[in-house]
Amino acid sequence: MLSMRPSVLDRYLFREAGLTWLAVTIVLLAIMLSTRFARFLGMAAAGVLPQDLLLKIVALSSIQYLVILIPVSLLMAIMLALGRLYKDSEMAAIAACGVRLRALYRPFIRLAIALAAITAILSFSASPWAGRTADFLIKQSQQQLALSAFEAGQFKTIPGVPAVFYVGEIYPEEGVLEDVFIRTYGEQRPGIVTAAKGIETINGGTGERSINLIDGHRYEGQAGHAEFRVLSFAEQGIRVAPPPFIYEASKRKVASTLALLASDSLEDAAELQWRASAPLSVLLLALLAVPLAHTTPRQGRYAKLILGIVAYVFYANLLGVAQAWVGKGQLPLWLGLWWVHAGVLLLAVWLYLRRDGRVAFRRRPVAVPA
Repeated sequence: MLSMRPSVLDRYLFREAGLTWLAVTIVLLAIMLSTRFARFLGMAAAGVLPQDLLLKIVALSSIQYLVILIPVSLLMAIMLALGRLYKDSEMAAIAACGVRLRALYRPFIRLAIALAAITAILSFSASPWAGRTADFLIKQSQQQLALSAFEAGQFKTIPGVPAVFYVGEIYPEEGVLEDVFIRTYGEQRPGIVTAAKGIETINGGTGERSINLIDGHRYEGQAGHAEFRVLSFAEQGIRVAPPPFIYEASKRKVASTLALLASDSLEDAAELQWRASAPLSVLLLALLAVPLAHTTPRQGRYAKLILGIVAYVFYANLLGVAQAWVGKGQLPLWLGLWWVHAGVLLLAVWLYLRRDGRVAFRRRPVAVPA
């Protein structure tokens, strides 16, 4: 009976490709997260995003990036691993032992199947959840920041509150406000409130803010009318209740897979096919990488790597174009994105047959002078 256990060569190639894939993924993820972190850092510096959410948002973004990075990092890992074997003439020794090209696929396909399963979980479930969670946290924090509208020396408004606030000085540690000016408007008791000092407290559960004004005056009346009322007070409390926060996903990419399945929209169907394309591309790029990585010892380890990256970029752009065409109804739903995958599969098969010696170009005979 034939043993189903991986051979020494299979384990060797699996380990080489697996470790290379891990290193490439970490490097690419670090590059992409650095640009993302710089963007969120700018939002935090502008006061749009709280600083305590930075790391959480970046971690959620890494889950989304993995769906894109796993296919291309596997392609690069297989090409780099085989490129080193070709450069060190190890592939020549493997071929001399009678190992055919199809035997090299076994360890890489096993690795690709495992990564395709992970990519499927990320694409259909984890990535949309991470996108919705990050979007929810950003929008919720922006509303909370909008409610804490007090800035020293600036006039500010709070969403849902018919008033304009001005504070001369702020001491956030003590929650003390100095030189408070409030212009209220609306149908009920419009007027102006001034106070020498105010103490702000925040309810952590509801987000409601209470301002206790000390030693102030209230001026009530309408501009252009003689009837004005001036009130003095030692203390007066003002409550600022936040408006109800209702989250709505603004992007189709963060919608749940169940919601896409229940929808009749062509754009939702195109998004669903794109999510299915992620794990499928992992398998197809693994098939493409093996024959594409063939080099001579003089060409070097990275000779075909640029060609592989160009092939991936062309493949990914075709998927994006096909998704847009399906969403606009320019392609039938049954054809969808599948024709792009079929083209890559045919290319991988053709490269394999050519590399295995079953397909060869016909050359014209060269005339030899008499």
